[in-house]
Amino acid sequence: MRLICERVTKRFAGTTAVKDINLDVEATCIVVMGANAAGKSTLLKMIATVLRPDEGRLILNGFDIVKHPHLIRKRLSYLPEEPALIETLSARENLKFFAKIKGDNGEFLNLSRMLGVDLDDHKPARNLSKGTRRKLSLCIALLGEPEILVLDEPTSGLDEEARAVVWSKLKELKEKNVAMIIATHQIEEVKDLADVLLILNKGHLIKTVQLGSVTSNIQL
Repeated sequence: MRLICERVTKRFAGTTAVKDINLDVEATCIVVMGANAAGKSTLLKMIATVLRPDEGRLILNGFDIVKHPHLIRKRLSYLPEEPALIETLSARENLKFFAKIKGDNGEFLNLSRMLGVDLDDHKPARNLSKGTRRKLSLCIALLGEPEILVLDEPTSGLDEEARAVVWSKLKELKEKNVAMIIATHQIEEVKDLADVLLILNKGHLIKTVQLGSVTSNIQL
C-alpha cells in the first residue's frame, strides 16, 4: 500500500484540524498516533473518503481519493471512532445486513464468535453496551475481505481479552497482505504490527518512524 499526502489540510469552523501534511510512504501497516485533538480521526476520515480535504491531494494505491472516491471505496473498509450501526436492528440483523452488502458468505458468524458478540441478544443496537457496539462495528469492518482497512481506535472500550483477540486477528490479516491504516494512542499494542508510524501533534505531522525503530520509548 502506498499513501501520498500533498499539503493536506482540513478546517472546521475556523479551527485547523489537519495542517499541510506531506508524506509518501509505502507499507502494509501504517499506524497514526498522537494525543487527543492531534488530527488522527480527521486524517483517517479523509483517507476513507468520509471527509474531503479543504486543500491538497490524497493518493492511495494510485487512486486520487478526492477526484475518484468511488474507486477506493470498493477496496476499502472503514471503522469510525464512534460505531456506525443501524440502531433499530439487533447485532445479528446488523451483521446480516452488512454481510449482504459486502458479499460475505457467513464469515460474520466466525467473526462474531471470535470477538464474543452475542448474536442471540435481540436488543436493538442502541441498547447494547459500548464494548459490544465496538465489537459489532469491528466485525462489520472486517466483512468481505477488504483490500485496505482504515481503523480508528479499533480496541477502544474493549477489555484486555478482546483487545488481544483484535490485535491477533489484525496480525493474521496482515500476513495475508491485507493493508491497514490504524489510528491509536496505545504504542504497546501496535509496535509489533506497524511498518510505519506517523506521529501527529495539533494537526501537524511531526515525525515518521520506519519499521525497526518503533519502541515503547516514543513520547506523545
